[in-house]
Amino acid sequence: MRLLLHCCCGPCALVTADHLRSPNTTVVGWFYNPNVHPPEERARRAATMAAAATSAGLAMLPDGPDVALADLLLSLARAGGPRCPACYLLRLHATARKASEEGFGAFSSTLEISPHQDLDAIAEVGREAGAAVGVEFRFADLRGRYGESCERARDLGLYRQNYCGCLFSGLERAARRVRRVVGRASAGPTG
Repeated sequence: MRLLLHCCCGPCALVTADHLRSPNTTVVGWFYNPNVHPPEERARRAATMAAAATSAGLAMLPDGPDVALADLLLSLARAGGPRCPACYLLRLHATARKASEEGFGAFSSTLEISPHQDLDAIAEVGREAGAAVGVEFRFADLRGRYGESCERARDLGLYRQNYCGCLFSGLERAARRVRRVVGRASAGPTG
């Protein structure tokens, strides 16, 4: 059986692909992340994904299409509810459709290895997406192997991002950084 692996980034793909491979399952990756902004960050992650795929011997389909920021925000707004599940909906439904179009028997996502993601929402959205097109969603809680993926990425010299990639996450990261700087400045000199 062939399984299409939605890849959010190269570091997470390393261990997830290994976990899903078996004598009966061939894993093929697909980098599809219209949520990642700015475009320079998306390009950096795509290049890192290509390097990780080469290292892991992971065949890849051509990257998914770019989506303009305005179109992405409208898509998330239409989905309603919290932004992360709306983003999972966008990416996992696209992956399920791609898997169906390309004749894959199953699909999964590297999102399942991150301790920063909502695995219950990923499982629910993935199963719904698969049922809509008749392709099995393979789910596994791989958070216990996150450290292994980080270590392998470091060993390979791969870029490891420090936010999910979406505009909102980037703004939250910047706000945390400002709060730390302000906090240090208001604490005054030490010693």
